[in-house]
Amino acid sequence: MSNMSPKDEFEFLNSPIWLDYTQQRYLAPDEIRYRIQQKNALGADWPELAKRVVLNRKTGAIPLFMACIDKKFWFFPSDSLTRKLDEIERLGLNLYKRIEQQASFREALFLDSAVEEAITSAIYEGAHSTRAQAQQLIASGSRPKNRDEWMLLNNFKAMLWIQQHRNEPVSEEVILHLHRMVTQNTLEGDDANFSGKFRNDKAFIGPHEGVHHSQIQAAINEAITLTTRNPRYIHPLVRGILFHYFIAFIHPFFDGNGRTARALFYFKAMRNSLEYIQLLSVSAYLKEHGSQYEKVFEKVVTNDCDITYFIDFCLDSIHSALMAVSKKVDYLLRLNELKEKAAVTPSQIGLLQRMALHKFRTVSIEEHAKQIGKSREIARQELKALFEIGLIEVTKSGKKLVYSMNKSKLEALIGTP
Repeated sequence: MSNMSPKDEFEFLNSPIWLDYTQQRYLAPDEIRYRIQQKNALGADWPELAKRVVLNRKTGAIPLFMACIDKKFWFFPSDSLTRKLDEIERLGLNLYKRIEQQASFREALFLDSAVEEAITSAIYEGAHSTRAQAQQLIASGSRPKNRDEWMLLNNFKAMLWIQQHRNEPVSEEVILHLHRMVTQNTLEGDDANFSGKFRNDKAFIGPHEGVHHSQIQAAINEAITLTTRNPRYIHPLVRGILFHYFIAFIHPFFDGNGRTARALFYFKAMRNSLEYIQLLSVSAYLKEHGSQYEKVFEKVVTNDCDITYFIDFCLDSIHSALMAVSKKVDYLLRLNELKEKAAVTPSQIGLLQRMALHKFRTVSIEEHAKQIGKSREIARQELKALFEIGLIEVTKSGKKLVYSMNKSKLEALIGTP
């Protein structure tokens, strides 16, 4: 391989094995070998061929060397990554612009997105709750009763904090603050003394041992530098993904590393003006593909610190989250059909859209009046009209009437979400 001529190297970069398994999709050497075996095309030169694939990848890679822990991370900006980034950016910008034009449910959707990520991140980390219970807890403003409820509420508060502090620079202080937020009243035993503090002993992620506790601060500072002041161009979304990976690899805390790493991904992406990220629940995809998420960390380690595999997985999760939000927005906009099907007014449509996002929240006459900027009597009449045609239901809360969505009636008129 070392004696290959420039002409041979150039031709290799146009060969099917390079174009199919590095550019069109990015496979590990053992995965490439399996596919070649399936085609009955594996020759005795496979070890040499595998070395050539890795060498060419490294030659064109963006290095991410961490001197303090002697780790030479890198990733290859393949065509497949570029294509996914272009598609995500196009979909994300279009989705954000589309939502910005919907004054009737725009703010409610941003809130719903924060709730969704809080719920799925907590459930992924082992919280025992249904989505209905979690939404009711957050909507009610009640004090959590147990660790699972604290985890849900902490995640939600962290998402709101990120939206409000997106312009702050990434720093050790921000990392510790977010860890303190997501772990409040959730750590047990001696770990309870380390909320918002780096660990002072060993920690493991499966077979992987986090960096030595004496190197945590240095490693985090290097990770910040690599993802904020790198001399190479790195797409803003990839910078957030890389920071997510580095925090998980360093594993700076005894507990709460996953929740903190995902919160920091959101923080870094939004700091880089990727506004559409706040609409997404990346943890929903991780919950569905949790075993792959865990395996991809190991894949980086077993393939010579190649973070491309982790980036590729995360881009798929972001694309999936974008499609889920797009589907939700399509459903909310379908509610406009009720103008003709049930003679519903625009302000009533807006109410139903907000109720569709927060299915377990009730609305009083006073709240509706405030939302539409009209008198209490007009709000009462609008709610009464929706009740009479069966689109909402009414119950008593103390001395006050409160209204909730009639899901079955709504779906009968415009279909399921």
